[in-house]
Amino acid sequence: MEQCSLTFFEKLDKAVKSNVRRHSVDTFVHEYKEEQPTETIPSTKTLYRYIAACFISIKPIDLPKMVSIRKWSKYKTTVNKKTLGKSIEERPETINNRSEFVHWEIDLVLGQKTKGEAVIMTLVERQTRFALACKLPNKQAETINEVVKTLG
Repeated sequence: MEQCSLTFFEKLDKAVKSNVRRHSVDTFVHEYKEEQPTETIPSTKTLYRYIAACFISIKPIDLPKMVSIRKWSKYKTTVNKKTLGKSIEERPETINNRSEFVHWEIDLVLGQKTKGEAVIMTLVERQTRFALACKLPNKQAETINEVVKTLG
C-alpha cells in the first residue's frame, strides 16, 4: 500500500462516495490505469480486500453490491434425519436372549445400482434362525408391506 499512489486512493474515495455513482471499483481502476499508465495502483481484487479489511476510507457499506454478496460457507448445515424406528441397541432383553419364538428381523439386500432394480428381502426368526428370502421388484415401502402381509 505504501508503493501505491495517494492521489489514486483520494480519487477512488470521491468516485465511490459521490452522490451520482457512475463507477464501480473495477471500472474506476480500469479508467485510472488508462489515464495514468505510469502510476502504481493495486489490482481490483486487492482493493476489495483492502475495503473488506477496512484499510482504506471506503467501507463495505459504501458498496451496495459488496454488502449483498455472501460468502459460501465451507460446511453445509445438516438436515435433521427422520427417525425410522427404534435402534437395535434399544430393543428389550427378552429379544436379545432369544427366549421367545415370535421375534423376526427384516433386511434388504441391494445391488450396486438400486434405482429401479430388483432387491432381495430376508426375514430371520431370532430364536430358531429360520430364514425366508424373497425377490422384490423394487425397494418401495408399499411393495415390502404387501409381501409381508401375504406371508403373515
